[in-house]
Amino acid sequence: MNRKRRALLTGLTIFLGTSVSSTDLIKTSNINEIEAAKLKTKLKANKKYPDVTKELDITSMEQYASNMLFMNVTLKKFYVKDYSIDTKGKYHLLLVPIKTSDQYFLVIIDSDAKITKNQQISVQGFLNGKTRIDFSQGFNKKYLDKKAVSILADNFTIYK
Repeated sequence: MNRKRRALLTGLTIFLGTSVSSTDLIKTSNINEIEAAKLKTKLKANKKYPDVTKELDITSMEQYASNMLFMNVTLKKFYVKDYSIDTKGKYHLLLVPIKTSDQYFLVIIDSDAKITKNQQISVQGFLNGKTRIDFSQGFNKKYLDKKAVSILADNFTIYK
């Protein structure tokens, strides 16, 4: 199954409100299906990944239906608001366009480099609809039940 089809099915599952009783099952299935992106030292501008700020109004993502948020984009120099590391060593990042923003983007990456809060990162990938932050993702409790836009990362760059 190709990446876009898998993303569409995942988004539809979220959209239709399908629930599973075990958070461990959800966490395991997400980790098995999503291959995390690898670090690139510098992302090149690419027509395949247009800047998200030119495609969408990121100050208010509420105006978009979840099924409209399936496209390739680049998140340029977004800030890491919070992060967690899962049992496989992959980073779960909560990204924001500016430090004071409450518009969250959720991404999973595989990085050998240490990532900290307020660090900048650029990500090229595929928007995968809206989601809610839950306990199984390991973020600070103040972010629980907040809405976020999921992105499947293809490439990323971390700025120091």
